[in-house]
Amino acid sequence: MSINSLFDIGSTSLRAIGKQIDTTSQNIANAESEGYRRRRTTLSSRSVATTGLYTSNGAQDVTSSGVGVETFERVRDGMLEAAGNDARSGESAAREKGRVLGVLEGALATGTDASLSSSLEGLADGFSTLANNPENQGARESVLGRARQLTDTFGRLDRRLGELSADTEDALAGNVEQANGLLNEVASLNEQIENARAGGAPDYAAEDQRDQAVQELSKLLPVQAQENRSDGFTLTVDGMTVVQGTESTNLTLKGKNDPNVATTVEFGKTGVAFEPGDEGGGEIGAQTRLLNDTLPGVQGRLDTLADDVVTDVNEAHRKGADQNGDTGENFFIDKSGPPPGKPPRNTADNIELNVDGPKDIAAVATPDLGTPAGNDRAVTIDQGDFGGSNGAGGIDARLTNGPDGSASTVEVSSISPDGNLPGALEGGTFDITVKNNSNPGELDFTIDRPNAPTSTETGVDVSSSGTTITLEDDGGTETIELDVGTAFADGDVTPSSGPKEFSVTVDAPLAGDTGPAQTIADRVSGLTSEATNLAADVGTQVQEAGAKEEAQAAVGERIQAQIEDVSGVSMDQQLSSLIEQQQQFAASARVLTTAREVSNTLLSIAR
Repeated sequence: MSINSLFDIGSTSLRAIGKQIDTTSQNIANAESEGYRRRRTTLSSRSVATTGLYTSNGAQDVTSSGVGVETFERVRDGMLEAAGNDARSGESAAREKGRVLGVLEGALATGTDASLSSSLEGLADGFSTLANNPENQGARESVLGRARQLTDTFGRLDRRLGELSADTEDALAGNVEQANGLLNEVASLNEQIENARAGGAPDYAAEDQRDQAVQELSKLLPVQAQENRSDGFTLTVDGMTVVQGTESTNLTLKGKNDPNVATTVEFGKTGVAFEPGDEGGGEIGAQTRLLNDTLPGVQGRLDTLADDVVTDVNEAHRKGADQNGDTGENFFIDKSGPPPGKPPRNTADNIELNVDGPKDIAAVATPDLGTPAGNDRAVTIDQGDFGGSNGAGGIDARLTNGPDGSASTVEVSSISPDGNLPGALEGGTFDITVKNNSNPGELDFTIDRPNAPTSTETGVDVSSSGTTITLEDDGGTETIELDVGTAFADGDVTPSSGPKEFSVTVDAPLAGDTGPAQTIADRVSGLTSEATNLAADVGTQVQEAGAKEEAQAAVGERIQAQIEDVSGVSMDQQLSSLIEQQQQFAASARVLTTAREVSNTLLSIAR
């Protein structure tokens, strides 16, 4: 080995180790820089065969001529980076879903007095109390107050859902804009990186920035990255290429603020929509599902519940009578179906009371669920032994308030305001036996009463229209009578025919029968479980989103730890390497010193 070789070896060693020291210093300086990936300098020996005037090129003359830098690289594991992006996308999607539904869960919370289930329970309790005290004005006022609270609760929840949808749409629009900015940034960095490579000086800082941009993008979309030397990073989302080399495809938001069009995110002008699947998909995927599936599903269940409340309560309310004597009235305004221009169904945002005051609440039953006067369908005639055109067959099955000279009817002295029989009259089925009387134009009537003794009225003049027999009296002024003079004739029952029987039923619940109020209470109480289930289902989704977020975060932390092991900067390792490199640098310097001393000695001898 010549003196020149010593100088060559020492100088190349100093330069190579100096590069390593530079790299280590760079790593230490950027140990806390976000997104920084560790740099690594790899050395290799340099071997040459020295030849010249007094040397040969034989194998014995092949010598080492020092060390050089083989590679200067940025340490990165693409598979770990991709796995980290996947975990980050899933975590962001779960977090966004939990955030939005958490707000909705608070609005539906069953533990508050203003909750939907509490409002339904309150209305059910109000009608139950009214059923026990139908004349109590305080109980009626309470029903109205609780009904208003229920309609207010439906309206508040509908508005909250609308606000959540609008806020989610705004957040989606912001995320689409942010995603487009990141896509453009990646494309620009691709160009910068490729230009630097073409110039022979890789721009690793730009590569760090590109990885950071892709990480931020993965929070918004399920982005997949593929690196190649010709085009840099190629990014795909849902199978669609969004960045290739220096070109990017921006996302387009469709259907914003249009309730008749689904909200979608499309890839540029391709017309292809991003389909996020059932879970994951980053924040944009979660927001798309919330707007098209989750929130409309909750809205649909809320509207269905409102429609059930209106339908069930109105059906029972129409079968009762209010204190004005009116019946057949709805408690809520029915906004379903025709006429044209009305909404096709009752919904949470349009539920509204139909009653104006406490007296308009139909809490008690009417005779045979009839008209306000109680004169339709309240009477049933069983003709018995009579034909359809004589005797009992001539009685009009109708209850009248007083005599009706044009027909044979059951006559009541008055009708109470609630549509029931007045006083202590109870009605029921009266079995009547008719016998021939020896006097011309007369018949004998025996009345078997349901809650009173049997009696006989003899010598009833049936030759005159309007003659009546008493079916029931309350011991005071109130009576139920049957017009037999108009329907019967002396010849309807003869000695040869023998007695004939028929029956009259006056279907009249007792005054104060509060079946309608109790029916409403029972039906509303039954619907309370639907409100509870709705709140519980939303709460379950919030819990599932939280668990998913936690699981994805744990996966992401584990992957990030692996990334740090591979690509991160360990201060202990770098400081240890720096000390080792300093020692190597000093040793290389010593080689040069030795070469100089040998050279000086040889020169002194020559002199």
